[in-house]
Amino acid sequence: MSLERGNVEELMLGEQDEKQLPESRLKIAWRWMRSRYKLRLSRDNRLTYYATGSMAFLGTAAMSLAAKGMPTGLGTWLDQLLFLAANGIGMIAAAILLPILFALAYIPLPRRLLSMVLYVGVEGYCILYYSDLELVPSLIFGSAFSLMGVLLGLALGWLRLSGFRLSGKLVAGMFAAAILGCVQLLPGFPWPIELPRLTTAGDELSGTIDGAESVILPSSKTTLANPSLPGTYEVLKFSYGSGTDKHREVFGDKTDIRSEDVDASSYITVWPKLKTAFWGFDEASLPLNGRVWMPQGDGPFPLVLMVHGNHLMEYFSDGGYEYLGELLASRGMIAVSVDANFFNFSVWSSLPNDDMKMRAWLMLQHLSYLKDLDKQEKGILADRIDWNSVALIGHSRGGQAVAMAADAKRWFAEDDVLQKLEDVNIKSVVAIAPTDKGIDDESAHLTDVNYLTIQGARDGDVNNFYGDRQYNRISFSDNEGLFKAGLYLSNANHSQFNTDWGRMDERLPGGLFLNSEGLMAGEDQRQVAKVFISAFLEATLFGRSEYQALFQDYRIGRDWLPRSTRYMNRYESSGTLIIEDFESSSPIIRGTMMEGLEASEESVKDRDGNGRGTTGLLMEWSEPEASYTFEFLPNSAAKLHDYADGSLMFSLANSEWQLSRHQKLPPLPKLELEARDREGKVWTMRLEERIPVQPPFYTSFMVFGPLERTVKDNKYKESAEAVFQSFIIPLNQFKAEDESGKLILPEQLDSLTFKLMTDSGRIMIDDIGLMKQGGTYVEYQSTP
Repeated sequence: MSLERGNVEELMLGEQDEKQLPESRLKIAWRWMRSRYKLRLSRDNRLTYYATGSMAFLGTAAMSLAAKGMPTGLGTWLDQLLFLAANGIGMIAAAILLPILFALAYIPLPRRLLSMVLYVGVEGYCILYYSDLELVPSLIFGSAFSLMGVLLGLALGWLRLSGFRLSGKLVAGMFAAAILGCVQLLPGFPWPIELPRLTTAGDELSGTIDGAESVILPSSKTTLANPSLPGTYEVLKFSYGSGTDKHREVFGDKTDIRSEDVDASSYITVWPKLKTAFWGFDEASLPLNGRVWMPQGDGPFPLVLMVHGNHLMEYFSDGGYEYLGELLASRGMIAVSVDANFFNFSVWSSLPNDDMKMRAWLMLQHLSYLKDLDKQEKGILADRIDWNSVALIGHSRGGQAVAMAADAKRWFAEDDVLQKLEDVNIKSVVAIAPTDKGIDDESAHLTDVNYLTIQGARDGDVNNFYGDRQYNRISFSDNEGLFKAGLYLSNANHSQFNTDWGRMDERLPGGLFLNSEGLMAGEDQRQVAKVFISAFLEATLFGRSEYQALFQDYRIGRDWLPRSTRYMNRYESSGTLIIEDFESSSPIIRGTMMEGLEASEESVKDRDGNGRGTTGLLMEWSEPEASYTFEFLPNSAAKLHDYADGSLMFSLANSEWQLSRHQKLPPLPKLELEARDREGKVWTMRLEERIPVQPPFYTSFMVFGPLERTVKDNKYKESAEAVFQSFIIPLNQFKAEDESGKLILPEQLDSLTFKLMTDSGRIMIDDIGLMKQGGTYVEYQSTP
């Protein structure tokens, strides 16, 4: 029936109504409703049926995608069946009921098509909004999705009714064209936003493995083997668990060792009933489930406990670190991946209260249980564990949990589990993209514990370098051989450190809006993790201190590391004498002088403007050869005497992006260090000849640029954050101005000057110090 014919019929029936004899109001209303019902589809025709079908197809596809991001735990296929069945019922109801309502309202449009447009638009909006895309973007993209379906269906219908034969490839091509066309209707296309780019020749290589080779090659005092390669041990893999797990055989009836449940009811007061329905237990009977990779041999071996972070509960996370477990076990460590999935988020059952605290508590319970297994006269773990060498590794919320577990008395002083763990020496903590939230108004402060944190600049989940805050809360006493380190990667994200988490940092469909252009491959990202984590544990658990070279200068690993990302190191050892950290008055510095710049001591801030737990010296200049000088106290000689033939160390963060909002991006800062003794003799060193200053790692998080300032409370509004890079310069790299070849004697230092040779810039420096001879594990050699 044509649209014109529908108009005529409506007019004719209207005239007939006027000619009727007076009737009761009820009969008149009934007759009118019947006439409107008959006309509900009068404006739909063959062409609009194609558009309606297109809308139905896209609505079904959207619901199928949503099912992946809202798992019920019943399995993928059953989830799809349930979601698509519910969607089908809703779609049929909309197709039947809405045209009637539109006919009663005299809406002069194809009413079944309009019904499907509204249904799919509302469906798209709801899916996006409950994927944390915020109100306005969800409305815009939901409407665009509907518009795309209408345009596509009308195009297909016109082609088919015009006699064209529609092949599958043609239909698929039209879908792609419709999507692209819809996107280009939005203002500001193409996206994502354009990031600042370096324009000075050679600057684009700074921070890369290849760029480092083009300037200076560092070499270790001893030959280092690739720590990411398997070791000499055969690996035995097994599990321990409750034996009653409903979803995983490895912790169910096929578990190798049956463990006892633990009671967390004294801590957990909110445990959703749907969690109990899914798991089959509540907070009073939490299971101790673990996957174990153990070297074959008599031992004892160091113990490495690993724990995942928050992810969709129904998509289990504990198996995602097998690549680390296998590697560490082959190199002589017992590795255990802890199951904490029951603390994780679910669309249907949310989180229990205090889940952060409970993850740390769960680590303590696993340590206690493993002690019991180790004490057994017989058993696979009997007398196998070296309790003086324990390391904890955590990812995301697990990264915070392991720091809390290493500082357990702060939260669990009254818990009986600590008595069993009194002789457990947690030597090392590794935090991968950790969170860092105050728990009971407290944060972990670790003393004499080795610490490594790794963060990706492309992290769309934990997009602040929170591990750097914990780094600033690590302190050392007089113990030698301890260190803390940070690693920042320009092209790494959050999820790819766990093989079970996929490539996206958000669940579907929200993850589709994250920008993946330039993101390093998952294998590359995990290769970085293997290199640095294995080297860190070799250095801290086995005493192979030469591996500290990798953390002092990442270029040591140039033959082991992928070239698909830039790297930034931060490092400090327990043997470092801090000359100035800008936190309190220095016992060595008597005063400062500056020339041609503005300088102030400022709190270091993250992307959200929150403090990172440290203060640095912020310097900004607009003319070359600006300088800042630290003058030493005459009585500092005794403190500096032991650092002859040692190294100068400081951290620097390039804050150029704060200038680029107002002017062009400046060239990378070039610094010249000048040391002067009390006799007036001068030694200098050009920093870029050894370790060039790096650009900030800029990130465009979203596929559509405007979303960066709207979604998730504007968490993506800043494209960069201040991240410190450590510079460790052996004193023998300074050249005497008089060319005498005489080396600097630290006890005779009168001043240290930072000269800023470029035309303009903005940097922050922190933690200026000296390291003793032997504390530096890198040597610098000019390329031939």
